Amino acid sequence: MILKIKNKKVGFFNSFTLGLKFDAIGSSFSFTFYFDPENDLHRDLIHVGHFHHCTVEHNGEVLVTGYLVNQTAIDKSVKQLVSISGYSYGGNLEDSKIPSSIYPLQSDGLSLKEIATKLLNPFGLKFQVDPSVQNKMNQVYSTVTAEPTQSVASYLQELASQKGIIVSHLSNGDIYFTKAKTKQKPIIDFGTGIPGTDYNLTFPGQGLHSHITVMKQADEDGGNAGQSTIKNPFVIGIYRPDIKIQSAGTDIDTVTAARVALSDELKNIKLTIVTDRWEDINGKVLKPNQIIAVQNRDILIPHKMNWFIESIDLEGNTNKYVSTLHCVLPEVYNLENPVNYFEEHL
Repeated sequence: MILKIKNKKVGFFNSFTLGLKFDAIGSSFSFTFYFDPENDLHRDLIHVGHFHHCTVEHNGEVLVTGYLVNQTAIDKSVKQLVSISGYSYGGNLEDSKIPSSIYPLQSDGLSLKEIATKLLNPFGLKFQVDPSVQNKMNQVYSTVTAEPTQSVASYLQELASQKGIIVSHLSNGDIYFTKAKTKQKPIIDFGTGIPGTDYNLTFPGQGLHSHITVMKQADEDGGNAGQSTIKNPFVIGIYRPDIKIQSAGTDIDTVTAARVALSDELKNIKLTIVTDRWEDINGKVLKPNQIIAVQNRDILIPHKMNWFIESIDLEGNTNKYVSTLHCVLPEVYNLENPVNYFEEHL
């Protein structure tokens, strides 16, 4: 793993953590290394208050492009390591509110593409649109309004989610409006026989509902009210309804909004895999937005199931490398009708 700050390689680090995320506007990283206060280069690169541009690379592949944000230094009788951390360019949008220079907060008759352009320009950030969501990016909202206390990232994510669009990011730091690639073949077939691999399945039923209804009120401009209900196949033998209010979009979007609301609940079903594997069979670093296959009766998965890698934590030190895969059901992202593959009779 290589860290470059201001395009200069930082050596002699002791450990690192890299968090790659799909359903997020940025990924994060942290390093600990031996800081020499007499070294001019060290003082320049690890300069408090200077949000330097940086990249994290592995085997010649850039994984993250962003800012160095935090520094922690400790002085004791025994020499201590300095900790530094940062995130992708888009991480700044999670910490920043909508600039007053581009008020008003209400956007009438604008598309998500136009709103994104308006919001990102002050930050000097670019965005790219996957062809699969190009049409939805150009659809116009009749009236949408941001809250003054809302971050730029949360506002973009709120608008995009109601169109079934994911706000992600690319390795070069660009914001990326896209859909998940859930139809890929599994890059790894995990089973109980893989040495050094731990599995953890979490099914928090208290956070799931049997029926989810999304309602949209008619707006002042005469837009129609809308309502749609969807059933959750993972809740069996009990009636647990939930109601959500749609804050943006047209009445045509209530069906999509209901399906997105179901996806939000399905995110509670999580599979975590800890392994010493960093790379797939092609020698590429494992990344989010990929599919793995798992069958393991010990963790209540009776049939081989595909899981979607939502995020990955890569950790390393002088002794070992470890990767932790955080996975969800592919139906969280593909908006298809989910099938309960936990059922034994399938």
